[in-house]
Amino acid sequence: MSKKQPYINILQSAICIPIPSNNEVPIALDIKVLPDKNIPPEAFYGIWLLDISGSMSGKPLDNAKQSLIEQINILPEGTIFTLITFETNIHEIITNERITDNSRKKIIDEIQKISDRGTTALYSALKKAIELMKKYVKSDNSLKIKKIFLLSDGDPTDVELESGNENDPNYNKYFLLAKEALEYKSSIDTVGALGDHNVYLMYELAKRSTGKYIFAESEEEMKTKMIIATEQTVRIAFSQPQIIIKSYHQELQLDDAAQYKPTVIRMPFKKVSKTEFQTYLRSFEAGDTYQILIKGKVIISPNKIQLDVPTNLLRLEFDFGEGLTDSKDIKIQFSNDSSKFKLNQDINKKYANVFSQAEEIADCTIRGDAQATQRIQGDETKKIS
Repeated sequence: MSKKQPYINILQSAICIPIPSNNEVPIALDIKVLPDKNIPPEAFYGIWLLDISGSMSGKPLDNAKQSLIEQINILPEGTIFTLITFETNIHEIITNERITDNSRKKIIDEIQKISDRGTTALYSALKKAIELMKKYVKSDNSLKIKKIFLLSDGDPTDVELESGNENDPNYNKYFLLAKEALEYKSSIDTVGALGDHNVYLMYELAKRSTGKYIFAESEEEMKTKMIIATEQTVRIAFSQPQIIIKSYHQELQLDDAAQYKPTVIRMPFKKVSKTEFQTYLRSFEAGDTYQILIKGKVIISPNKIQLDVPTNLLRLEFDFGEGLTDSKDIKIQFSNDSSKFKLNQDINKKYANVFSQAEEIADCTIRGDAQATQRIQGDETKKIS
């Protein structure tokens, strides 16, 4: 990961405003983060979950295996590799194998033996991956980047779900696993392959763990996108950075937050207290541009308001890991002189547009429209430079 502080710039919608009549100060922030682009590929702890059910037979499985072999050849030495296949049962093909010139051939030999069979025990496979992740974090944790790659082309058959019904209580069983992954600083990249995968499940597993949802329309695209997802992982500059937002006043209310560059995805904040919120962001990759919109309001006491002087409103604390932190204060000025008022309406327009897209993505995932989801959010496996 990068040892260099990223560039951070924050624009705000209001700089100078009239005194609020209801003690509520609206806020809209546009945060830009630029990680260093000059970082070498880095080893990581990775678990690959490969669907080998009957629907993957033939070209889909052949391409998935070939993709895995190519990924093995580009993984940096020192990467710890685990491969679990799942059908009606789950199989630990390779467990915690450290990548070396000698181990690559052993792993490739095991990949070439894989054949299709059975149904789709996706829940069991993901649960096993989380168990292995926990053991690694508690016993070693020397590799700071931790990733689970999940590829499937169908609906789970072990803990079944009702497609199109996001209120099916069984979804929560899967989402608890995504939450556990996040607690252990691991994200889940999901590859929805080809036809009838559960788009809502795969998208939400990725989103809730700060991972990526990737859609592959063909066998060849699946092969390529799996490779690119691995290439992107070894170029991570900051793994799951955090933002903590603190109010200098009596209460903070956040309406919503979303990343809109390089792709569109809603980023939920956790309420820590009346004056503090926290979120984990997507991992930042070397040389990319990340922009995040946040909207809410600060409740401020009238006796804290001073006219025509900058007033501290919020403090944003960034934690990029490896001891790299930064903080930014958001100030606002109150005035009775309308000629001094300064508003950036472009941020509010951008907010409306981004969150309209986020709502449309949510609707598309529930309807199972993978093509529309990827078209609106952007392709997570754009070619890296």
